[in-house]
Amino acid sequence: MPNLARREWGPLFDAVYEMNTARDHADFLSAVATGMSRLIQADQTVIHILDRKTKRLALRILPECRYSQYELDYYSANPDCDPLVKHYSLTGERQARRRTDVIKLKDYLVSPHFINCQKRLGFTHTLALPVIISEDTVGALSFDRCNSNFTKRHCALLDAFAPHFLLAWNRHPDPWVAADKSKVPDRVRLQKLGLTGRQADVLYWMTEGKQNREIAMILGRSLATVQEHVENIVKILGQENRHSATVFALRHLGST
Repeated sequence: MPNLARREWGPLFDAVYEMNTARDHADFLSAVATGMSRLIQADQTVIHILDRKTKRLALRILPECRYSQYELDYYSANPDCDPLVKHYSLTGERQARRRTDVIKLKDYLVSPHFINCQKRLGFTHTLALPVIISEDTVGALSFDRCNSNFTKRHCALLDAFAPHFLLAWNRHPDPWVAADKSKVPDRVRLQKLGLTGRQADVLYWMTEGKQNREIAMILGRSLATVQEHVENIVKILGQENRHSATVFALRHLGST
């Protein structure tokens, strides 16, 4: 685990929380991109996942896709022209890297990839994390900047995020598909029981069958804090224990 400063763990856990509650408010990859764009400042945040067998591609770009069709087509036809892609293909590494870790900036600025894909938008610096979900499902989370380069600390933050991404992907019922945004999120419905937002979050994960320790990891809070929330939830709902509070919540969700 990277040796991160105390102040860095909070934003990291917030990004993990954003991702793990994706079913409630956004599609999975949009939640990942949103959470990570807050964690690592960049002019553009991109996540893409490709299923090689089915050719299914999931792509999210924040704030929006500004690539021309020519640039997208060129990259699709020549992915290894990107020095980072080539590096990961040759080495099999899974750690986050800056593009300047694998090629000098002066050399990159005259490379085919920069000229055909990035020059128009002015993206001179990139930070990337390869995403290997399975033998056939791969992708990357990347960040682009026009001016200042990324730091080794940014690489450490991405490496710390990676295992949480894989856990959340495998836990999600269908991370490829966007949620029905017309449906009122379960956490909002639970909050109407008189709970705070955080208490509703905890109760939501209780209804998903998660134990306190798992909820603490998902929400990025201490076990003691989650246990305190559970105790308060039981009191507010007028129930005898954690189990009865969970059953009460499930009935509420089933009737509203």
